[in-house]
Amino acid sequence: LNSNRTSGQGTFNFRNIFNDPKNDLYQCHAPSGPLGIVVDTTPLGPRVRSLNPLSPIFGLISPGDVIVGVDEVDTVGMEAGDFWQVVSRKANQQERFLTILRI
Repeated sequence: LNSNRTSGQGTFNFRNIFNDPKNDLYQCHAPSGPLGIVVDTTPLGPRVRSLNPLSPIFGLISPGDVIVGVDEVDTVGMEAGDFWQVVSRKANQQERFLTILRI
């Protein structure tokens, strides 16, 4: 994961987020198919607004969490629409790894 994105609030990048010991990062394993989540665009990246109780990642990810990576793709600073394009390209994979920044 290697990218820099600039917002009005500064520059965020995956490496800085990953290497900052104050950040609570974890990986979530998501099976193929729909994620069952709603995300909003934020300067940090796609933030989980809500989850469907039938989502395969319900209980593993929480509203307010920011998805900073999908497999090898850096989603820091990514708009929600671009995030869904990445996720939909990977929807048929047996498993996807979401890197989550707990807020």
